[in-house]
Amino acid sequence: MPKKKNRPHGHYCKICGEYKANEKFSGKGHAVHICKACSRLSAAEKAAAMDMNRLMSFPMRRLSEGEKKWLKAKMKDDCPEVADTAREIYNVCFPHAERNAMKKQLVINTLSFEVHTEVYDGYGDMELADRRFTIDRKSRVLTMTDFQAEGEGQSVTLEGGQMAKLLRYIVHTLEIFMWEQDYCLNPDEEDYDPFLEGEEGFFMEDLEDRLEIQPPKEPEGSPSWRVQVEYTNHTEQDMCSYNDDLSDRPEELYLSLLEYFEPEEEEF
Repeated sequence: MPKKKNRPHGHYCKICGEYKANEKFSGKGHAVHICKACSRLSAAEKAAAMDMNRLMSFPMRRLSEGEKKWLKAKMKDDCPEVADTAREIYNVCFPHAERNAMKKQLVINTLSFEVHTEVYDGYGDMELADRRFTIDRKSRVLTMTDFQAEGEGQSVTLEGGQMAKLLRYIVHTLEIFMWEQDYCLNPDEEDYDPFLEGEEGFFMEDLEDRLEIQPPKEPEGSPSWRVQVEYTNHTEQDMCSYNDDLSDRPEELYLSLLEYFEPEEEEF
């Protein structure tokens, strides 16, 4: 004979989500699946408890439209605990939702991008880059200054569609507004631990008697690259990196901007 599945003993309460003995329910409470303790809660408390109960068991899979709509509604719930939990779950289910929302709001007004390190060109050769690019959306002018050529500057004026396409590429594809976070360019001081290596670290109470923790030192020398961006909504970014290697997306931006100043094949 097939074995019976093990079921929890007692009766289920839909408010607290627990299985309790039958004596924990009144006659009416037994019928509506609400225990005596939860029946004493206010209507708002009952609703919040049911929402939290559902959120704690929310499926981590592709959500249906109904589930997605309910979760988004709970992100604006009057109960802070429900709203915060729903927001955390939404970010897990849709990790790029916040970025995609920001992309719709950000339009670059001006950009300055400097590179002072070695870069692989489009042919796989290493070259020393020492250039600055500037973009002005209103004038549609893209400028390149080559510091190795005594600061010689070149500029091109793009058509309206070309400039819009370039700026969308920088925001939507390269996601320049997230570089500071993606490349840990400005880690939080609270998270900084100079003695943390891998998964093991020293406890603060052990260090107090033996070591004096020094704050992180400012990097020496010039940054390998720096980006300054002003958006049309008046927000600004100022990011720089002291790593010798040029990260992937800054490198993509460098090569993309450099293409506008490469000679046409007919000129060779």
